Amino acid sequence: MNAEILRRRVSGAVITALEPAFGAYHDALVWNGRKPAHRAGLIVRAASVADVQEAVRFAAANGLTVSPRGGGHHFTGVATRADMVIDLGALNGLRIDATARKARAEPGVTNLQMATALDRKGLAFPLGHCGSVPMSGYLLGGGVGWNGGAWGMACGLVTSAEVVLADGRLVTVSATENPEIFWAVRGAGPGFFGIVTAWHLDLKLAPAVIETVVRVYPGKMADEVASWAETVMAKAPAAVEFTAKVAAGPAGPIIAVIATVFADSAEAARMVHADLALGAPPALDQIGPMQSPLAGLYMATDPSVPAGRRYRADSVWSDGSLGQILGHVVEGMARAPSAETFAVLTLAPNAVPLPADAAFSCGGRIFGAIYALWADAAEDPRNSAWLHGLIAEIAPLATGAYVGLCDLDRPGGHLPTHSEAVSLRLAALSRRFDPAGVFASAPAAVAQAAE
Repeated sequence: MNAEILRRRVSGAVITALEPAFGAYHDALVWNGRKPAHRAGLIVRAASVADVQEAVRFAAANGLTVSPRGGGHHFTGVATRADMVIDLGALNGLRIDATARKARAEPGVTNLQMATALDRKGLAFPLGHCGSVPMSGYLLGGGVGWNGGAWGMACGLVTSAEVVLADGRLVTVSATENPEIFWAVRGAGPGFFGIVTAWHLDLKLAPAVIETVVRVYPGKMADEVASWAETVMAKAPAAVEFTAKVAAGPAGPIIAVIATVFADSAEAARMVHADLALGAPPALDQIGPMQSPLAGLYMATDPSVPAGRRYRADSVWSDGSLGQILGHVVEGMARAPSAETFAVLTLAPNAVPLPADAAFSCGGRIFGAIYALWADAAEDPRNSAWLHGLIAEIAPLATGAYVGLCDLDRPGGHLPTHSEAVSLRLAALSRRFDPAGVFASAPAAVAQAAE
């Protein structure tokens, strides 16, 4: 393999393992402070779509596997599990047509960047809850985002995509053009057999008001909190995001119940909050109501996930009882090795259905995400064992996991991230469009069901 040939063909940078700064470049590819053991041998910082095509062709010609890297936010470090990493961070163009309510977003566009641009135009989209996560992996995994109960999964608003395939061809995929690839691009996750270089999206009108109320409870009140949540959310409009955040406290676990209402007016928001307050158990503290634009919501969520910490994370979908799952999480949080660890459980019984005819195929009325985070590498085994143990306790209540937030390295295997039929179809399409396995390096979610 002669990397100089590739350097002459691309306008971006080509960095090989022989270069002194390679280690620092490689570590920077993964947002998690806990870096994966596998190290790629070649990094291509693409400056254009043509660079992506040239890099893929070079890899295929030299028998190399490829991982695309958007922001490196997947907690298992899938971005570096290949011989070559194609860094898409510089592809961050965003074009919004406010009249048509359409957008074209390149893979490096972050949630915060897009939210800020949409706020200016009175538009919205179910963007993810972490501001620094880009569109690349977020949309490919399906997109669990703000106001998902009313707006649905983000991939359901993808109208087409521009994709570089394993042979280097750039194709447009939509419901009418390359429909099988379009089906896969909406939810396949790390097992996708190509690189998305642009997303075309339908947008929503921004709500006139986004208003949040937070109520804080001791963990011992988990049953009361869950009973109240189930009662009020059974009657609540879909445009209510109702989340219980469980974290460590000085006297044991604390439950912060966060109710965010997306409404057409301040009066409408207050009426919904009044209905949600009916039967609410007495709280240790109440914060709000607080109003914020979509971009402003990241001021509340991003401090919980500081860059540089060592992370393991996993998720569950469930159609079970919130009380059962919340109880397991509260008990587990009392045993957490790190005081920074937390979990969120979102209840959306009136949510819109999953996208039709898409690879995204796991869901539930409850979405739970558990984030173990710590600073000292010596604590890796304890925190990993804790997370895996808690997921094992919850697993009997789960319908699956979210591929964008799943511990794909979990000993004994992870919860299913797709239905069995979808997993088999993804595996068949991968064999068809990537017969040489150019993109076969990631721990693809389809592997378990396909074997």
